[in-house]
Amino acid sequence: MLAELQRDMARVLYEEDAEGPAVASFLERIKPLPRLEASECLALYRGSVASVIRDALAEIFPVCAELVGEDCFRSVANLYYRAEPSRHADLAHVGDVWPDFVAGQAFLSGVPYLADMGRLELGLHHAHAAPWPRPGADPEALSQAISNEPEAWRFLLPPSATLLESPHPVLTIWEAHQDRRVDGDWKLDLAAPGEQMIICRHGTEIYADFVEPSLWPILCSIAAGDAVDRQLALAEGLRRAGAKDRPSGVNSGDSVPILTTIQALFERGWVVGGSPL
Repeated sequence: MLAELQRDMARVLYEEDAEGPAVASFLERIKPLPRLEASECLALYRGSVASVIRDALAEIFPVCAELVGEDCFRSVANLYYRAEPSRHADLAHVGDVWPDFVAGQAFLSGVPYLADMGRLELGLHHAHAAPWPRPGADPEALSQAISNEPEAWRFLLPPSATLLESPHPVLTIWEAHQDRRVDGDWKLDLAAPGEQMIICRHGTEIYADFVEPSLWPILCSIAAGDAVDRQLALAEGLRRAGAKDRPSGVNSGDSVPILTTIQALFERGWVVGGSPL
C-alpha cells in the first residue's frame, strides 16, 4: 500500500496539469494539514521538485543557459524534467539525457550547437566525481609487456575521460564564455570548422582540451577497447603520411618514432595505463 502511494505521488509530482484528473484523484488520498488544504500541500512538493531540478540543471549547464537565456532555459528545464524524469537516486545525474533531449526540440534549432555544448558540460560535470585511475603496474614492466605482446594489451583512458566530436566549434564557444570574451565584441565565426576534444581530470584539474586530427583516431581506438597493436598501426599510418609530405632528400629515419606519438598521450594525461585483454 505504501509503495503504491509513493509511486503515485512520484507520478503526480511530474504531471504537467496541476488540476488534471491524475492529480485530482491523488488528492483524494491526502489528508490536509490544519492550515493547508491537500492541494496546497501537494503544490509545495511539486514546486520544490521543479525548483531543485531547474537549479541543478543550471549548475550543470551554465553555458547552455547563457546561450538561450534564463527564461528559455527555465522553460526547457520544465519540459525536460517532466519528459525525462531521472531514474537515478543521485541528483548529479539529473542532466544525463539533457543533450539528447534538447537536440530533439525543434524550437531550439536556432542554436544548433546547444546539444554538443551540453555534452561538453556534462563531461566536465561528471569528471568531478569520476574515480581516480587505479594504481598501475611498474611503468617499465608495463612498457616491456606491451612491447612484447601489443596484441594482448589495451591502453586505458582516465575514468573521467569523455571524447567529444562536434561539427560545431563548441570548445571555442565554451572558452569564450569562460574568459568572458562573450561580454565584449567576440562573435562566433559561423564558418568555423568542427572540433574534437577530450574532457577529463588530470590531478585535481578538470579541463577540456583540443585533440589534433592526427591523434583522434588513436584516442577513439583506445576508448573502444582495441588492442595496442591497433593504435600502433594507426600511428604508423600517421608516420607514413608525414613521410609523403616531407621534401625530397629528407631521410625517413628523421621522422618522429611511432612510440613518441603514444608517449605524448601519456604525458598529456590522456592515457593512464594498460591492462591485458
